[in-house]
Amino acid sequence: MNYLNPALATCLFELKRSFSFQRMAVTVVLCLFPPTMLLLLILGSKFAENGQIPTEMVDYSTFLSVFLVALVVLLSLLLWATPNVYSELEGKSWSFVASRPGGRISVYLGKFLASVVVSYGIAFIAATACVILQKVLLNILEPMKIWLSMNLVFFLASLIYSALFSTIGTIFIKRAMLVGAAFLIGFDVILGLMPNAIINKLTVRFHLQEIGVGTMGWFFPTDIGPESEYRQIFGEAWPTWVHVLVVLGATVALMAFGIYVIVKREYVTADET
Repeated sequence: MNYLNPALATCLFELKRSFSFQRMAVTVVLCLFPPTMLLLLILGSKFAENGQIPTEMVDYSTFLSVFLVALVVLLSLLLWATPNVYSELEGKSWSFVASRPGGRISVYLGKFLASVVVSYGIAFIAATACVILQKVLLNILEPMKIWLSMNLVFFLASLIYSALFSTIGTIFIKRAMLVGAAFLIGFDVILGLMPNAIINKLTVRFHLQEIGVGTMGWFFPTDIGPESEYRQIFGEAWPTWVHVLVVLGATVALMAFGIYVIVKREYVTADET
């Protein structure tokens, strides 16, 4: 409780700061980007087919929704989670934070919670709008199942990626956003595509993708192939709860490591240079 109340206060303070015009504009753009792009793709395919929406669009719609929402969630977390230490150093408030009992941990946890709230809020609005468009324009089957599954996956994604980027922010400070983006491309994207390898099962993307397949069903387009071919390449499916436990366990481990770094490391402020 000594850390919880200050962490909640930090979270609320960060959320109040987000109501500036610049941050609100970025948030609105991120929320509207997935449904806008999906709407343009649907209308474009309808125009190309002389007023009829092709069946391929229905096949691709769920995959496109998941991909677009995932993109804005990662972008929002790169903006919110990585500068957790650097923003305090730049604002010349780190000396005050570091001198308070438990100040470092409280700020670290509070900014982590704020990034989770913002990123999941963006994901919730974007996923809801995308599913509504799919139901209204494409009349997809089981929209509620897709909506619930997307919200579960992106809530877990907000937790673990926020923990990851927050930890990166305590280590690399000024280059945290660049390192976070490089990690996503190099580890989660490139290594995550390696077939029949243990390394791809260590990626965050693998477990979140498996949770989506387990709760939503096979949402990839038919061009990629059936799920049986996917299993031949990436192995048999594990129970969904195993992937959920892996994600939650990795989140706790990353948070613990980030707390250790931020407590033990000495950061040089601008006044000391």
